[in-house]
Order: sequence, then structure tokens, then C-alpha cells
Amino acid sequence: ALPAVAQDKPSVPFYGNEKCPLTGKAVNKRWSVEAEGQRIYLCCRNCWKKAKTAPAKHVAKAYPKAKKISSDVCPIMGKPIKGKGQKVTWQGHQLTMCCKRCVGAFKKEPNKRLALILNKDVKEVKNTVCPVMPEEKVEADMFFIYKKKLINICCDSCVTDAQDEPEKYLKK
Repeated sequence: ALPAVAQDKPSVPFYGNEKCPLTGKAVNKRWSVEAEGQRIYLCCRNCWKKAKTAPAKHVAKAYPKAKKISSDVCPIMGKPIKGKGQKVTWQGHQLTMCCKRCVGAFKKEPNKRLALILNKDVKEVKNTVCPVMPEEKVEADMFFIYKKKLINICCDSCVTDAQDEPEKYLKK
């Protein structure tokens, strides 16, 4: 079972590997490498340096078995999937889309799309300006979830600010 998204304070769901593939220790989300379209999280700078030299060899250990998220309907377009569809794997989650265009849309904002797919009761606000820093446009795949609303933001630090005064920013 997948963890439920916290609703009582602004939070960003984490769907990456929980254990470092090199040491087995808990990961530090600051340390990650990209490999085969997936982000692999590590525990420390030393593991990050090692993994950076050959990241692909650590994918299988970080994500030993993909969690298949089944649906007869494309999670992007909402249309029925004909035939085998197009498969995409992100952070150890395998999904099926109706076409390559939807795979492309998913890959532009994989964490946001995965959060919306796995949390059907969460609705995206679709704001284009950051509620914490209103002079900034939102960035792709930057968001927090609060009270069943996915709110787009411009940077990671805005999550911390929103946690301090969530109602102030939710109004915006």
C-alpha cells in the first residue's frame, strides 16, 4: 500500500527509494542521481559520488520491483487505453498511458502527475503564479498538497514558508 498524503499541513509526497542502494541506510533527499529516467536517492555525499560514476547499475537495487498502477483509462487524457498502450516507469511506479504524447506530458512533471494519479481525492488548483512569492511564476513539478489541493509553487523553500502559515497562502 502507498502512503497517504498528509493533509493537515502543506507537504510534498515522496515516491522515491527509501533506502540507499549502496549502503541500505535511510536516504537523504538532497543526494540523488538520474538513471534510466528515474531518480535514485542516496544517503550521503560519498554514495552520491560513487553512484554518479555509473548510476544505471543502481536502478535495480533502488527499485527492485516496479509497483504497477493499473487502469483502463489514461491518467493524463482520461480516455480508454487501447491495446497495450505506452508504459512509463518513474520512481519504481509503472503506469500505462494511451500514447507517446501522454508519456511526454507525464515526464515533464512526473512527481506531480504521480501524486494526482495516486491520490484521486486531490485536485490541482492550476495556479500559474506562486502563492508564497507572487512575483514568481510556478516551476514544473514544484508543488505542495494541502487540504486535498495540489498547489503549484516556484521553489522548494516555498513549502517551508507555506507550512508556517498555510491558510495565508491557500487563500492566494
